[in-house]
Amino acid sequence: MPTELFDKVNSLVEEELDLYRSLRDLVDIEEEKVKQSDMEGLLNVLQRKQSVISRQEDLLERWNHISSDLGLAEGREGPVFWNAISDRIGENGYNHIVKRIDEIRELGQSLLNREGRIRKNLEENLAEMRKTLLSMGRNRAAMKGYSQGVASSI
Repeated sequence: MPTELFDKVNSLVEEELDLYRSLRDLVDIEEEKVKQSDMEGLLNVLQRKQSVISRQEDLLERWNHISSDLGLAEGREGPVFWNAISDRIGENGYNHIVKRIDEIRELGQSLLNREGRIRKNLEENLAEMRKTLLSMGRNRAAMKGYSQGVASSI
């Protein structure tokens, strides 16, 4: 049982780490699309990110199954879960899992920080785009007024 449990937990951890790496790659693209003001490309990236997030939700459900299999009411976010895992897979296995979980947390925090900067940059870009659109609208109105004035003086 300990080896089987370790294999299940390790598999979930590795899959989750892969998902976070996929998100990191998509955030790289997202950042580039925001810098380029490529809204169509940005929407495409956001859809792709949503797919990864859906896979993460599925993964969390599988974590909950492990918790249920262990007879625990609390999920993987609580100390009771990790104590039960540690007791069943041994110190070496547990240390390996914790190291990978720490990598996931660091990557997740880094992604959250980057997302915040990207969102701020996007908001600034949108504000600038609004100014440009308003300016274009005023220029059109001025041109229309000018052309009507010219036409009426002929």
